[in-house]
Amino acid sequence: MRLKKYRKTLIGLFIFGIFFTGIYSYKYLNDNIPDEINVYSTEDAKINLHFPVSFEIKAESVEASSKSNNSSGHFISEKYNLQTKIFGLIPAKTVEVNVIDKTQIMPCGIPIGIYLQTNGVMIIGTGKVTDSNGNVSYPAENIILENDYIFSLNDIEVNTKSQLTFLINKYGSKDIILGIRRNGNEIKVKVTPVCVGNNEYKIGIWVRDDSQGIGTLTFITKDGKFGALGHGISDVDTGKLLGSINGILYKADIWGIKKGKNGSPGGLLGSISYEKNKEYGTINSNTNHGIFGQANEMLINECTFEYMDIGLKQDVKKGKAIIRCTVDGTIKDYEIEIIKVDYSNSHKNKGMVIEITDEELLDKTGGIVQGMSGSPIVQNGKIIGAVTHVFINNSTKGYGIFIENMLKH
Repeated sequence: MRLKKYRKTLIGLFIFGIFFTGIYSYKYLNDNIPDEINVYSTEDAKINLHFPVSFEIKAESVEASSKSNNSSGHFISEKYNLQTKIFGLIPAKTVEVNVIDKTQIMPCGIPIGIYLQTNGVMIIGTGKVTDSNGNVSYPAENIILENDYIFSLNDIEVNTKSQLTFLINKYGSKDIILGIRRNGNEIKVKVTPVCVGNNEYKIGIWVRDDSQGIGTLTFITKDGKFGALGHGISDVDTGKLLGSINGILYKADIWGIKKGKNGSPGGLLGSISYEKNKEYGTINSNTNHGIFGQANEMLINECTFEYMDIGLKQDVKKGKAIIRCTVDGTIKDYEIEIIKVDYSNSHKNKGMVIEITDEELLDKTGGIVQGMSGSPIVQNGKIIGAVTHVFINNSTKGYGIFIENMLKH
C-alpha cells in the first residue's frame, strides 16, 4: 500500500514538473519572440531567431498602393502578419513583418559635445524656505511635484532658471500662477513666494534648465540627419528623461581617459568647444533610443567614412564584431564579442550584450567607459547597433542597441 502511494506521489510530481516546465518554456519563448520584424524587399526573407519557432502567414499582404512608413522610419512596400508556432505545433504570438526598402547610413564614432535645453524648467525637488523673520514654510509642497516642468509664470513664457528667478522677484509676495507640464498634461497652479530678505523671494523648489555632456556620434544618413548615444539624456537626480525643446551638437576633443575597473566605470575626459564656428548641428529630439537631429556641413565634411548597409536585428549573431570610437584623439575600430542577443521588445536599448576583447582598447580604457555611448557596432560589413551601457561590476561588458531601434527617429 505504501509503495502504491509512493508511486502515485512520484507520478504526480513528474506530471506537475512536466506541466510547470511546459508553461515556463512557453512563456519564455513567447516573451522572447519580437512583436515586429523588418525584412528587405530586395532579399529573400530569412527569419532565424535561434528559437524552436516556425512562422506561418496569417493574413494576405497589404497592397502596394497602401505603402507607408513604419515605426522605424523605413519605407514599407508590404506588410504580413505571421503566426508563430513553438516546435511547429503550439500557437504563440502574431508577429508583424514589414517589407522595407534597403538603405545605407554612415557609421561615425567621433566624439561630440551635447548641449540640451529643456522644454521649460524641470523640477528636481521641493523644500523649505526660511523667511527674513526666521519662520519656516513650504510654499511649493504638494503643489509642484518632482519631474514637473514650469513653462510659464503669469502667462509669461519661461525656459531658463534665470528667467524664473527674475519673474519671481519681480512679482514679490503676490500670488503667482505657474504653468506646469505634468505627465504630458498642462495645468496651472498658484504659489505664494516668500521673502528671504533684500527683496529676494523664493518658492522652495530646485530646478534644472539644461544639460551638457560628451558622447559619441553613431551615424549620419545620406540626407544629413544624425543619431547619437543610443539612449536618452536623463536628469542626474531624478533619472527621468529630459523634455527637450532644442539643443546643439558641438565639436569635442578627448584629451584624457579615466580608466574603468570593476565597480567603478571610467570615462573619456574632454572639452567641448561652445563657439558658434564649432557647432556640428541641431538636436531635435531626446528619446530613449538616443538623440537625433540635423547635421551641418562641418560635421558632414568631418565624417568621411563609407556608407554601410543596415543589419536588422535578425542579422545580428553572437560572435565577433567591431566598435568604432575615439579614445585618444584618433577614430579607430576595436574588436568586441557579441555574447547575447535579445530579440524581444522588452529592452529597447539593451538588445545585445557585448564584451570588449581588443587588447589595445582594454589597455587604454579598461573596457567600456562613459563617453563611448553611441559608438557604432559593425558586424559582417553592416552597421547593427551602438554601445549604450557598461556593466558596473564588469567594465569589459555592456549593452548595445539595435540600429533599427535608433532609426525609428
